[in-house]
Amino acid sequence: MSTSDQPFSTNFQQAEISSNLNSSMLLNYLMGIYTLVYAGTLFIYSSNKATHANRRIVLSAISVLYLLCFVQFVVQWYSIDLDVVINGDTRESIFFSTVEGGPKWLWVFANVPFYASFVASDGLLIWRCYHVWGRSFRVISVLLILLLAEFGLFVTATILEGLSHRLTSGANTSAALFNSLTSALVFVSLATTVTTSLLIGYRIYSVARLNGQPSKRLFKHIVVLVIESAAVYSFVLLLDAVFAVIPSFNLVGSPLYQAGYFVDAVLIVVPGMAPTVLVARIAVTNSNYTVEPTITHISNLHFESQQGSMRGRSANVTIDRRR
Repeated sequence: MSTSDQPFSTNFQQAEISSNLNSSMLLNYLMGIYTLVYAGTLFIYSSNKATHANRRIVLSAISVLYLLCFVQFVVQWYSIDLDVVINGDTRESIFFSTVEGGPKWLWVFANVPFYASFVASDGLLIWRCYHVWGRSFRVISVLLILLLAEFGLFVTATILEGLSHRLTSGANTSAALFNSLTSALVFVSLATTVTTSLLIGYRIYSVARLNGQPSKRLFKHIVVLVIESAAVYSFVLLLDAVFAVIPSFNLVGSPLYQAGYFVDAVLIVVPGMAPTVLVARIAVTNSNYTVEPTITHISNLHFESQQGSMRGRSANVTIDRRR
C-alpha cells in the first residue's frame, strides 16, 4: 500500500513537512560548525612541521569522514529541492514527496555514506586504541571482529537496498529485513564505540597513575576529552537504535515520528565531527604540556606512536525517511 493511499490530517502533513525542513536547517548549521572544526584541525596539524605516516593516516581518516558527511549534506539539499520545488505544487504533494523519499537511487546514494561513516569512524577509533595500547593486536582483537561485523552488515544492507527496486513482490519483507540489518549495524557500532573509548580511557588513566604532576593532570584531561567525545556519539547512536526497534517511533502518524528527522540530521554529522574535535583538542592540549619521554607513546594522542564514530524505517506504509 502506497503512502498516497493513506489518510493523513492537515495538521500531521504540516508537522511532517515542518520537521523535514527544520531538520535540514539543523543539518546546515551543524555542517557549518563541522566545516570550521575540520579546517581548524587541518591548520593545527599543518602548523606542526613534523610529518610521518601516522600523522598522514589521521589526516586522511578525518578527511574521509568529512567527505562522507558532505556527500550526505548535498543529498539532503537536493532532497529538499525535490520536495519543495520539483514536487511542491500543493501541500499534499510536498508531504507525499517527503515521506516517500524520492527516487530509489537517492535512498541508496544517501545510505551508503551514512553507514560508511560509522565504519570509518570506528576504524579510526580502533586504530587510535591500537597505538595507545602499544600496538597490541591482542587488545583490539575483539574490536576488529566487531568492526568486521559492522562492515559486513553495511555491505549486506547496501546490496539489499540496491536490489530491492527489482523485487516485484515481498517489498515489505525486504524493507523489514533492511531495517533489521541497519538496526543491527547501529547496535554493533554503538558497542564498538563504547568499548574502544573505555579501553583508551583506561589505558591513559592507568599510565597516569604511574606518573606524577604535571603528566597526571594532562592524562586526566585527555581522558575527559575521550569520554566527552565518545559520550555524544554514543548517545546519538543509542537514540537512533531505539528509534529503529520501537514501532511507535517508526509509524507514520505517530507524534514521535518527526523526532527521527532531527536524530538523523545530528547522526549525519556526529560520526565525523566527534573524532575530529577530539583530535583537535588533544593536539592543542599536547602543545601546552611537556610530558616525560618514557610515556610519550601514550600521551601523544595525535596517535603517532614513536614505535614506528537514508536509513529505511519500517512502518504501516513502505517509506524511507532518510533520503
